[in-house]
Amino acid sequence: MIDRACLSINNACNLYCRYCNFRQMDRINNDEILSENDIGIILHNILHYSRQNGLSMFKMGIVGAGEPLLNFDKIKYIIEYIKCEDIDNIFTLYTITNGTLINEDILIFFYNNKQRISLNFSLDGYEELHNYGKERFKETLSGIKLYETIFREEPILNCTVNRQTLNNKDAVVDYFIKHGFKRVNFSQLIDVKDRDLTITHQEFLDFLQFIHDTKAIIFRQNRQEKKYDCRTYGQLCGVGRTNIFITKQGIYPCCRFYKNDAYKIAEFDASLDDISLNILKRIQPVKDGECYYNEHILKRSDL
Repeated sequence: MIDRACLSINNACNLYCRYCNFRQMDRINNDEILSENDIGIILHNILHYSRQNGLSMFKMGIVGAGEPLLNFDKIKYIIEYIKCEDIDNIFTLYTITNGTLINEDILIFFYNNKQRISLNFSLDGYEELHNYGKERFKETLSGIKLYETIFREEPILNCTVNRQTLNNKDAVVDYFIKHGFKRVNFSQLIDVKDRDLTITHQEFLDFLQFIHDTKAIIFRQNRQEKKYDCRTYGQLCGVGRTNIFITKQGIYPCCRFYKNDAYKIAEFDASLDDISLNILKRIQPVKDGECYYNEHILKRSDL
């Protein structure tokens, strides 16, 4: 049963990060922005599907191939639509920003709607480490500080784990703890050929165990829970089970298949009932612990 989706409202970013797989694959196109009408259709289809199938919660991340706050007006539209149409509070929403576009008006909007949507920040640790793979640490931190002023708490952070993270893991943990960042989601860096950055999945799992053992940071990976979501977060692959990736170009099994027409499931405005049928016909989920993309794309490319 589909119960979670990533909604990519645009395909543009104001940063040029070293490890961004979307940048490296030359997929940036400023014309690929979902209109309010497009978004309304998508939200309607999700609500209809959720109600028809008795879902009490549908988790949607407004994340994808770009920086969502470049199209903040679309996020406001999503919230206003849900306020009117989602009377059962089915949607659980979050978005992730690089923090460089944050201002007081944006944060007041998110504060006033914090029961509807969570605003998370991408931060990979202290300045030198963050800027090794990303950009503009000081601007990101400034946005976080403004968030703390308005929300009176630290935000949830998203930290991408790469080779340099592993080499400096004690310093990373110390930084988060020292600055009061106790809610951090960790994701494995993927689809980058730079050996100074890439890590194996086992190394990522070992890092999660290290974080777990510190008992100082709360993170989304519940090691006792068999949860289908994404392997890059240390959970089980949800492709063919629970997850879809929605873009203007169409709907894909996950973000790693974006613009791979061989794996395009449907157009963005397709009903989720049709999408479910297409998934059942075309996608056989992988074994627990495996990644669908790795098994169907990477292994074949190595042959």
